[in-house]
Parts: sequence; structure tokens; C-alpha cells
Amino acid sequence: MVILDVKRQASVRKPRSGFTLVELLVVITIIGILIALLLPAVQSAREAARRLQCGNNLKQIGLAMHHYMAASGEYFPPGSPGVEQHGLFTHILPFLEQMTIYEQIDLNGSTFAEPHRYTPIAVYKCPSYPGADVVRDKANGYKNGASCTYQGVGGVVRQGEETTAAAGGDIPHNGLFGWATVRRVAGVIDGLSNTLAMGEYVQRDTDGEFGDFPGNVRPWILGASAGNASYTFRVAEHPINAKLHRIKDGIPFNYLPLGSFHPGGASFLVADGSVRFLSESMDMETYQSLSTCNGSEPHARLP
Repeated sequence: MVILDVKRQASVRKPRSGFTLVELLVVITIIGILIALLLPAVQSAREAARRLQCGNNLKQIGLAMHHYMAASGEYFPPGSPGVEQHGLFTHILPFLEQMTIYEQIDLNGSTFAEPHRYTPIAVYKCPSYPGADVVRDKANGYKNGASCTYQGVGGVVRQGEETTAAAGGDIPHNGLFGWATVRRVAGVIDGLSNTLAMGEYVQRDTDGEFGDFPGNVRPWILGASAGNASYTFRVAEHPINAKLHRIKDGIPFNYLPLGSFHPGGASFLVADGSVRFLSESMDMETYQSLSTCNGSEPHARLP
């Protein structure tokens, strides 16, 4: 009897545990929905962190410029001193804890022949910029080097006001940075807190010669190219993040718009060292008034 009972118990099937196919599909669907809901939030958090780091980059550049001014008799760093000459981003290196690199640079030599053109400087590149830190394989040599996604603000072209003629786009004399000139603090008549010093710059065409990365972004060390094309500042002729095609729209290089890969606008450094995020939809008259340093415009007030 005992043997028969054991056999009978062994023959009794235990109930199965686990998910049915339908239950498994439901769980997978729920997980997919949760991921779809959470992914935008994660991406938004990451972009917020990148934007914060970008603002910190500009803050460090602003501090470097003010240390430069303190050491140079209250003069801002030069914008573009001349073709193939070292400009803004080279001259502030010592104040960005990059003295070693600065001391190895031949300030009297051609920037295009400078080995450090391939040396990336972390604070010169926005973390949201998807292009390479260093470009090496372009046929046009002016594209090759360590990229810089920031540019000084070079004023606005206005009728009757003095400019420097340039094939790359005439350069006004009313900006904080200009061609072969330096600006003293006393010359910022509008006030440091009402004058833009630098903004983000990532412009590239949708196709053609300047459609692929780096587009119209250039290495930080080059300063300027033939035709007085500045690689250190932009003239504020177009709105922030303006979608323009350099070739098809016939935009002079010096007039390509400031902008970023951040949604809705771009980060800017103010001459007083503060950093502001400006909307791409801000009033153009206000934006241009902020881009000059000696116009005394009534609209030269940050929103």
C-alpha cells in the first residue's frame, strides 16, 4: 500500500508556475510604455546638465577675460589682430590654467602652422555640440584643428557708422571685439552689464561644402583667414539660431549667426562676466543693441 501511494503521488502533476504568453506580452508592453515616458525626461535632464556645463564654460572664459584686463591696463583681449595671427582665444589661455600651452605657442608665427591647433581646450567647446573635438581629415585646411563653439560679439553694421572693409563681410567698430583693434573698458559706454561679449556658435549649412561637421565652426587657434574672415567673433546681423545657408543665401562669413544645439536659444557671456540664456525669439532690435558697446541705445537692456 505504501508503494502504491508513492506512485500515485508521483503521478499527480503539480500546478505550473510562471507567466502565460499573454501575461508576458502585457508586461513587455507596460515596460515599453514606461521607457517611452521616461526617456524624454532622461534626455531633458541630460540636456539641462549640458546646458549648465556650457554656461560654466562661458563663465570661465569671462573670468579669464577679466583677469586679462586686470593684467593689461583695462583692455579687453584682441579679437582678430590680422590674417593668421593669434586672436582672442590664444591670448586668454594663461588665465584658463593653460600657461604651459601658451608658452609653447609662437605668437609671431602663423596660426595655420601652429602644432597646438590640434590641442583641444575643454572650455572652448559646448558639450551639446555633436561634432568632433578635433577635425583632421578635411581637404580645406582651415577646417582642421580643435573646434571652438564660442565666438566673441563683433557689433552691428549700421548706416553711417565706421567699418573695416572685408571680403568676409565688413566689420563694424561698435562691437566689443573687432579687427586689428582692442577695446578698453572705458570704451564700453553702454555699460558692461548691457553689452554682450560672447555667444555660442555652431552654424553649418544643410548641405553642400559646409553641410557636414564642422560646417562653419573653426579651430580656436586660427584667429582669422584670408579676406579678413574672423574666426574669433561674429557680427550680429541675423537672429540667434537663424536657419541660414551660407552658400545659397549668400551670407558673408563674418555675418553667420550665433546659435547653439540647445533648444530655444543660446548661452551668452555678458561683458560684466555674467552668463545669460537668450531666446532665439528675442526682439532683434534689443539683440543688436546689446551687441554694440558704445551706441547708448535705449533698447540695450537685457530682458
